[in-house]
Amino acid sequence: MLNKSIFFSKVPKYLYHKDKTPYFTNPKEMTLVQSQYELFSYGVLIGTIFSFIGLAAFLNYKSSFDFVYLIWMVFSLSVLASIHFTIKKSIMLCCVLISIAPSILVSHLIYDQLIGNKNFVKMVLLSTLLMFLIKYAIRLIKIVYYQNKKNNLVERQ
Repeated sequence: MLNKSIFFSKVPKYLYHKDKTPYFTNPKEMTLVQSQYELFSYGVLIGTIFSFIGLAAFLNYKSSFDFVYLIWMVFSLSVLASIHFTIKKSIMLCCVLISIAPSILVSHLIYDQLIGNKNFVKMVLLSTLLMFLIKYAIRLIKIVYYQNKKNNLVERQ
């Protein structure tokens, strides 16, 4: 019983750490460390997803030589490169690409649902996910904007 209470006493400190989990902090008020942690965690999540998409597209392209799979491979590689440039160099164009990439993926799934079986529950869930992704994309763009603004202020001083 004592071990369980020690474990749960440390969980809130990890979940609500000021620097490492700044998800409830306004992007304008974030420090550079907080913004880097949030960009890194988002980059790991999106990078993992698009690595699998790129691998699946490569394996399908290798067997069928279909042009669509080549487009998905190039898109996945550009997202992975943009993740690196967003985290290391804070390039705004790369941030916009990694912000809208999951929205493009979900929009493709919505399009498949419209063409295919038109299941209402799936459409509602995918549309809700798309709204959340667009809201978080705006947050990421604000984070990189304010991070660049703070870097310019630090360089001028």
